[in-house]
Amino acid sequence: MKDKITFKSTMCLIFFLGGLIYGVRNLQLIGHRPPIIFITLGIAVLGLGVLLLVSFKDGNERYFKKLTMVAVILLAAYGITEMVCNEKYQEQVAMMKDWDVDLNSVSDGVYTGESDVGYIKAVVEVEVKNHQLIRVDLIKHVNERGEPAEIIVDEIVKKQKVDVDAVSSATNSSKVIKTAVKNALLQGVQ
Repeated sequence: MKDKITFKSTMCLIFFLGGLIYGVRNLQLIGHRPPIIFITLGIAVLGLGVLLLVSFKDGNERYFKKLTMVAVILLAAYGITEMVCNEKYQEQVAMMKDWDVDLNSVSDGVYTGESDVGYIKAVVEVEVKNHQLIRVDLIKHVNERGEPAEIIVDEIVKKQKVDVDAVSSATNSSKVIKTAVKNALLQGVQ
């Protein structure tokens, strides 16, 4: 076995273990990020595993080179997928604005609204009575580090408007929650 452990085998092992550890560490983000990211990461780690196995076998030099190219392509596909999804997410968040909804035009009732930009999702329930916000309940908030933004619903009720200041360090989650509230209120516009 000792003579089979080569530089190639060692590099394959390092890349495979690195990809595996990265994948396991990011499992907690399932539901927070688009599924295609995890699919490409899984395929890339699987490809690295196959490359690792081939690197330990004798006489597979020609397959090793081909598999190395496949592994590089799979890793590149994962990186590109992550970049494209992140860019799309950033564009969607950047377009979120104009949250003002005239409460005088909203009928009494309870309305549900949601906003989903891939990495962050919010579902709210809003109650309006006599053209005033009675309550805003955050039913669901999928986020990575935006939990501090959840206090924004109290600020919306307190100030009786959706266009309140974003919570520092949770700007994107704040925007998504405000958009969900706006979407809920728009359902009651007369």
